[in-house]
Amino acid sequence: MMSNDLCEELIDDIFSRLPTKSLLRFRSVSKSLYACIGSPEFIRLHILRSPTEKIMLIHDIREGEKDWRNTYTLHLEDQFPYNINIGITTPVVYHFGQFKILGSCNGIVCLYEFGKSINLWNPSIRRKVNVHYPPSWGNMCFVFEFGFGFDPVIDDYKILRITTPTSFIYTVKTHTWREIAPPTTSAFHTVNSFHCLFNGALHCTVIGNVLDYYYNYYLLKFDLSSEVFSKIELPEPSWETSAVTVIKGSLAVFSSEPDQENSLIWVMRDYSNPASWSVAFKLKTHRLDTAWRVFPLTASDELLLDLYLDKIQVYNPESHERSKFMGLGDSSQVVGFIKCIESLGLLDIGILC
Repeated sequence: MMSNDLCEELIDDIFSRLPTKSLLRFRSVSKSLYACIGSPEFIRLHILRSPTEKIMLIHDIREGEKDWRNTYTLHLEDQFPYNINIGITTPVVYHFGQFKILGSCNGIVCLYEFGKSINLWNPSIRRKVNVHYPPSWGNMCFVFEFGFGFDPVIDDYKILRITTPTSFIYTVKTHTWREIAPPTTSAFHTVNSFHCLFNGALHCTVIGNVLDYYYNYYLLKFDLSSEVFSKIELPEPSWETSAVTVIKGSLAVFSSEPDQENSLIWVMRDYSNPASWSVAFKLKTHRLDTAWRVFPLTASDELLLDLYLDKIQVYNPESHERSKFMGLGDSSQVVGFIKCIESLGLLDIGILC
């Protein structure tokens, strides 16, 4: 039972700083704690007070010649080792088939399970919400990509689906899709399927006009509150730009000079000023060694790269050394990763998975 010597506000403040596993156990103490911890207000407060960021690694483990077991492990960033067997608990089996991660926000991972559905999934509390397809799913001329993020104005999560001739927005509270105006820019197609959430907007790399093998890259921005698309110019529009990320609180892109063996990570120092791009890292790469996701490991100033050819590696920008992960065994491999925080998101509406 709650102590009568503590006011309700102080109890909420103390509990909002506890890890998710502890809070899930405390729900069984009393009906009042169960109601408090599962309330939308407490879930929002906990996200603000306890943003413990972790890296989730997705593993494929071979069991026999044809059978695979799909698992994930969660790692604190400052304890992130090259040997991922160090300091982790038993890998957790997830019950999804083949999927693509569409984004992560407040501890909730949005993923598309091929041939089935979209799911919002919180790996910290193992709950999910199934998202049905929009009614006109099969009638679109062309599907570009998805994005996922949080709209602070209406306090709700949104899924963006960019298609032609129209686009769609899904909101979790209404559990419905609705049509919105598509981007008004000229003909384009997406380069990176992972939309980066930054400053209340989704960002992805696209190719604009393609004339005589001249590629014009730029960032497509979608503001989650106003639901308006806009364009952000890149420092070198003709360079192959394959990934957009956030480095030390600034928007950043991974670009490769045509036919060169070097890549640059540019950082936008002033988000309101497209002329503020500057070089943060120089990487030794080769022409086909393109990253589609880049995450900085702030505890070590190294970079976590998801490469088209060599898969997932840790890259040291100073020494230019690369380190591959040691798997969970001889028959396992790391096939994906995402940064997420531990949270209680979906506790009030999700189902166990």
